Amino acid sequence: MSRPIRRTLAALLLCAALPCASAAEFKVALIQFDPWAKPNPDPVLAAKEPYVGIVVDLLKEFERRSGHSTVRTLTPYARVERDLQVGDIDFSLMAWGDARAAYANRGTAFVPLEFGVRARQGVPLKSYENLKHIVTAAPRGLKVDPRFDVDPTVRKELVLDYTQAIRISVANRDAKAVAGSLSTLGHLIHKFGLEAEFGDVLVLNTTHLTVAFSKKSSQLAVEAEVNAVFKTMVDDGTAKKIYERWMIPPKH
Repeated sequence: MSRPIRRTLAALLLCAALPCASAAEFKVALIQFDPWAKPNPDPVLAAKEPYVGIVVDLLKEFERRSGHSTVRTLTPYARVERDLQVGDIDFSLMAWGDARAAYANRGTAFVPLEFGVRARQGVPLKSYENLKHIVTAAPRGLKVDPRFDVDPTVRKELVLDYTQAIRISVANRDAKAVAGSLSTLGHLIHKFGLEAEFGDVLVLNTTHLTVAFSKKSSQLAVEAEVNAVFKTMVDDGTAKKIYERWMIPPKH
């Protein structure tokens, strides 16, 4: 059976299993973190596809399977939370934290994500107490761990994004470690060729990349269908393959 025929049959089966409504358009925020979502570096392709990354590929597959469309906006992390709170977007795909339950519904979970701190080479980081003796760089507004986020005894240097946090920590500034999604940090550290600059890793929290659906969205009536479509991507391994294609460094 050819691939186009298999896709057609899959779409028909999905519509048979789900309450497929007429095609809808969803406003979606793309969190501006490499490799989750970023401007397309190819100037030729950027005219047609301005953004690339894990979340972009997940949304493209969602559109293909569901017949719905998404209006995507590349958005700084802190702004995504605000947009969900006020209903300026319908949903986003992001690491779930319990605080988001106040303004968003937790939907389909795609992949597990570890959050924590990665220290410079030679800086001991064996326990949480070690964090109280160093300065840690972290993107402003990022939820790393409930204890870490509010602990006044752990000194933090808040920066724009992961890239700035990494560069500050290797530039002999005050910060001697970086905090956030450990897979994202690992991806960027590998990308910049800085593996030798970093050592100990401390895992503080494990969560999942999930659908966060705004409680003020005008599309709440089809929220269950959106999650059901994404779940088919989890069940058949597509979501994991998309994540690994972007996140895991290639083996040489």
